Amino acid sequence: MISNRAESGLIAGVCAGMARAFGWNAWVLRVLFVIFLLVETFWTAVVYAALAVLLHLGRQHKKRRTGEGEGLTSPELNDRARRIDELEKRFRDLENQG
Repeated sequence: MISNRAESGLIAGVCAGMARAFGWNAWVLRVLFVIFLLVETFWTAVVYAALAVLLHLGRQHKKRRTGEGEGLTSPELNDRARRIDELEKRFRDLENQG
């Protein structure tokens, strides 16, 4: 699996992603994670891995839904590509009718 961690993430972007989602400070979450890691290593690692997978899947879903990750970097280009796809579909429909 290719790593697509959050831009400000250190390992898998879990703390940075959660901080961004809830409006918290990422460094506070990182310190809490290290404390939990020292106290309860196994369950902290399991929860961290699960959150890393969930955040990765969430980012992939968002990219598919918004059209990101298709090589187009601006909303204008995404909109233009969508309109071209719609026109191609209309032409195919017209060809199939005639």
